[in-house]
Amino acid sequence: MSAPATRRSMVRALRQRVLLVVAVAVVLLGVASVWGLRIVTDRNAERQVQIAAQAVTTWGADVEGGVRVIDSGHLAAVDAASTVVALLTDDGRVIVASSRLPVTVSMLEQISGSLEPGETERADANSQTILFTEVPLPGDVLYDDGTRTPVDRALVGIGVEGSDRLVAALAVAAAVLVALVLALVAVVVTLVVSRTTRSLTDLSDRVERGALDGLSESPAAEFAETGAIAGAIARLDQRRDATERQLRDFVADASHELRTPLTKIQGWSELHFQRPTDAEMTDRAFQSVVEESERMRLLVDKLAQLARAEGADQSHEPVDLSAICRQCVEDAALLESGATMQWLPSPTASVLGDPVALTQVVRNLLGNALLHAGPDVTVTVAVAQVAEGVEMIVADDGRGIPPALRDRVFDRFVTGDRRTGTGLGLAIVRAIVLSHGGTVELVSEPGAGTRVTVRLPAAPASA
Repeated sequence: MSAPATRRSMVRALRQRVLLVVAVAVVLLGVASVWGLRIVTDRNAERQVQIAAQAVTTWGADVEGGVRVIDSGHLAAVDAASTVVALLTDDGRVIVASSRLPVTVSMLEQISGSLEPGETERADANSQTILFTEVPLPGDVLYDDGTRTPVDRALVGIGVEGSDRLVAALAVAAAVLVALVLALVAVVVTLVVSRTTRSLTDLSDRVERGALDGLSESPAAEFAETGAIAGAIARLDQRRDATERQLRDFVADASHELRTPLTKIQGWSELHFQRPTDAEMTDRAFQSVVEESERMRLLVDKLAQLARAEGADQSHEPVDLSAICRQCVEDAALLESGATMQWLPSPTASVLGDPVALTQVVRNLLGNALLHAGPDVTVTVAVAQVAEGVEMIVADDGRGIPPALRDRVFDRFVTGDRRTGTGLGLAIVRAIVLSHGGTVELVSEPGAGTRVTVRLPAAPASA
């Protein structure tokens, strides 16, 4: 047989899953923060370049005929270290540019050719990033560099490497912060999970040691979930103790019941071998052996019936309990001439069950009444439909059951006279009735007779 696979620790698995959830949440928060800052800085850069572009559209002094003239002084006023302003003709040629940034005329013309008015575009120039936009110049505008040249639009760009560095720094800071937070969370989660699951560890340890006394009130039952588990284990232990106690009692009772016939068989056998020539003694010995063997066979048969009734699932089919009772009463009336059998006629009373097992119930109850109630007894059997299902009553007017035995009559090997029975008949009755989902009750008073009531669920109308 192969060794069982090593199971994962629930505490470790819980800790790992909590850490994973927290790590994902923290990483998502960090990414969202950096991404949000990037969006904000980009929007701010776009707003700045648009403002700068709108400012360029106001450049120039008015001259005759509504014409404006832009001169080199306007370009000189631009912050050449971070801003680019280029004036272009209507065919896309750069007339003049203000920037000392590492941009070439061909790059400016290429960027202008790919831009639509109002749009922005990033361009990298010698490890620097510049955000460009293009605006048309309203009216007739000339650039005066000694000769006045018509210009149609302006290309404006601002350096954004500062905001990029800010975003990069924040990303690094976020990564470091995430690592620190995860390390701290790992410690906290380990402590919290270990403390929270300590009751499970205590519960496992107590179960392993078999220390189940007071388990439901121990620290192992600190929480509702562990308390429920502890209560279930405690109840299971009680049922196990009850089962072991019943098994010990059963073995003791069975041994006691078998000891007497075995002792007699052994005694008569030894007596036979001591006096082999005594024919009368031999006959008595063999007669006693046969009687005690029959008694042991009857006991074993009863024990087998009881085991089947308690352990096997009964078949369930529609059964007319009234017809079973009537037939059993008629059979008993033929066999017991000294008793009076009364059957109270009743309509069909259908239940779901095993007809053989239910017949055994009726026969055991009738046999018990005829055997123990005394001579000239009257036994009455009735079946009726009641709100709870079907009710069967077997009553006699005999000597009754002594109070000392009344509460234990359904236990194994309980009988008022060992010579007249094995004490298993009513135990078999209870086992069969319980397996059918019913109940059985007994009421008896010395000298006033005994009344046994069996209630079984009625069969559905469709059945």
